[in-house]
Amino acid sequence: MIQRSLTSILIYLLILFALVIIALIWLVVPTSGNRPFAIDGLFQRQSAVAAPAPISGPTLGAMGTGGQPADSLPVAPSPTIRPWPTMQHTPTAIPATASPPTVVPTLAPALAPPQRVAVNGIPWESIVVMPPDVAARAREIFVAGQTLGRNPNAYSKVGDSTTENPHFLARYDERPYSLGPFAHLQAVIDHFHGSHGRDSIAVRIGLHAWTANDPAWAEAGICLPNETPVQCEIRIHNPAIVIVRLGTNDVGAGQMFDANIRQIVETAIAAGVIPIIGTKGDRHEGSNENNDILRRIAADYRLPLWDYDLVANTLPGRGLDVDAAHMLTFYAHDYNDPTAFTRGHAMHNLTALMVLDAVWREVIQQ
Repeated sequence: MIQRSLTSILIYLLILFALVIIALIWLVVPTSGNRPFAIDGLFQRQSAVAAPAPISGPTLGAMGTGGQPADSLPVAPSPTIRPWPTMQHTPTAIPATASPPTVVPTLAPALAPPQRVAVNGIPWESIVVMPPDVAARAREIFVAGQTLGRNPNAYSKVGDSTTENPHFLARYDERPYSLGPFAHLQAVIDHFHGSHGRDSIAVRIGLHAWTANDPAWAEAGICLPNETPVQCEIRIHNPAIVIVRLGTNDVGAGQMFDANIRQIVETAIAAGVIPIIGTKGDRHEGSNENNDILRRIAADYRLPLWDYDLVANTLPGRGLDVDAAHMLTFYAHDYNDPTAFTRGHAMHNLTALMVLDAVWREVIQQ
């Protein structure tokens, strides 16, 4: 009896020991790999959850979470980005044997010659004196200037108070104006846009021919040391043409006036800039001496001559104000108005546009 009881106890202990061993195995062996779990009643295979990528910045860049150095923290792998499919078509490859299409250059149509319109009965050829040899010489100067980088869309002015803004050509960078029967001059206005209203460094009240060559009259802070107003204006504005309109203030010094106009001309030619020589409407020196000098210089150097003096002869009082030096203004700039053909500044501006138009068409565009 006692033996049977011991046998039963031993069996119970063996069974209990086996149960303990099974329980220990269940607890120790990992079960996260393939053990099923339920979500919304569906069985899915459990997957590992990736940790979020660490934030880099001034706060967490040096230290990680929990005060650990960032270098010791695990870094999550970067996600693989797959491009979103598009509906774009793959371009068809051009066969290696294909030749590019032949491009035939289109030449711009040549400009028409200037319209030879008389002003107050004065023929165009008398106002704009530019025979073939003069046009050829001007073209040589222009070509030389292009090698120096001169701007074919710019011109400069050298003059006294009769060429100051706003009276001399400045309106053509602004509005309003009406060219009337001279509408063909709009093209040259457009071509030289930006030069008409420019305040030239070589235009000053009281300017003489000799002061145009004097560095003391150059604009401080803009012009270089020992640079004359003419040289400074050419360097700053970089024109292809310079209109020279001086002589009113050069009284009683014919030889000096001659020498200084020639110096201005030679300065411009050396710089590849075409000088246009303009005559004046006044007789401030008591004669027409200075205009005669200007005509002679234009002939000697074979330069375009703008002989405004001939048109001034047709105007009441030569188109001058009461001081017999400054010209009468014509604020309207309307050449449909007959008054324009009696005022100094109106005819001065009109004939200046005419000579610019001729040089542009016959020299620059050739």
